[in-house]
Amino acid sequence: MKTKLFVLILILSMAAITGCSNSKSSSDTATSNTNSATVDAHTVEAIKSKGTISFATESAYAPYAFKDKDGNVVGFEPTMMQAIADELGVKLDIQDMAFDSVIPSVQSGLVDIGIAALTPTQERKEALNMTDVYWQGGQKALVRSEDAEKYADESCMNGITVGAQKSSYQQQVTDEYYADTCTTRYLETVPLMVSDLKAKNVDVLVMDGINAVMYAQENDDLKVTFDIPQMPGEDGGNSMAIMKGNDDLTTYINSLISGWIADGTMEQWFNDAVALQTELGVE
Repeated sequence: MKTKLFVLILILSMAAITGCSNSKSSSDTATSNTNSATVDAHTVEAIKSKGTISFATESAYAPYAFKDKDGNVVGFEPTMMQAIADELGVKLDIQDMAFDSVIPSVQSGLVDIGIAALTPTQERKEALNMTDVYWQGGQKALVRSEDAEKYADESCMNGITVGAQKSSYQQQVTDEYYADTCTTRYLETVPLMVSDLKAKNVDVLVMDGINAVMYAQENDDLKVTFDIPQMPGEDGGNSMAIMKGNDDLTTYINSLISGWIADGTMEQWFNDAVALQTELGVE
């Protein structure tokens, strides 16, 4: 309720500012000043000053982010979040939410950073600052084991039902390549999608590659078959979302990503998350 109220107040405030003049230049200046003030609340120094860094994520996407037996959000990305907080010398605040709320929460200034296995698509780059890629996983097809031969390669993507997570990069891929030849079905979370696959409501799931492999490892009745192509002109991978224009925080995060990739820390964190997911039996 508080979040909805905040967003409503923000929208009304913006409308009041831009409605003060019919002049395009006056409106553009007012909007620019408002965006600048919002960005200023999420710079490195602003985060240090308030003593907390906030992240938006979705905790139903193992091994990237999931919950342990005590309900704590853990995994590859939460480990990275904690490391960023430690580097800044501030407390960590994880906001667990529906996947399709992650990006809006960054744009509205409700959090400092969004991190939820986000692919840096051109559309997202236009609306946000997307950091450098910190992990490269690719996209794969997940099917029922009993249908593995039937759906062994991309030639099967005709006249079947294809599923993906709603508002995800995988939905964009499905819309781009398969919507004209297949029936599409999009659900809110990956666990719901997998249940949908097992219930035979869909034939093939388009998934993040690592996510698909982990589900197949944990479920004998599921199997990864073929690679799914990336969107035209895009390399894929995962990066963090930061408010558009916040180059200060983006540059800082990129420097950390570069160092963690170079010294093997990023790979170790990912392997640790996979091991924890396996230990806990999380899907």
